[in-house]
Amino acid sequence: AEANLELLSDEERVEHLLERSGGRMKQAAIVKETGWSNAKVSQLLSAMDEADRIEKLRIGRENLISLPGEGIGEIDSDRGEP
Repeated sequence: AEANLELLSDEERVEHLLERSGGRMKQAAIVKETGWSNAKVSQLLSAMDEADRIEKLRIGRENLISLPGEGIGEIDSDRGEP
């Protein structure tokens, strides 16, 4: 059952997206999926990070966003990404 995204808060929408993509996403993908501005997403993610609702990991020029406890350390081993 797909949640009615209209009824979710912005934070819940981000959490929903993360859950759907296995617990982690690049920040750019969140921007694309939500259609929100990069500035809005950036602000929202910072607030969520402060509240420990997500974890932000900087990789090169990108931010990788994950749900807490997703074991960010094994990011390369299980994704097959360079």
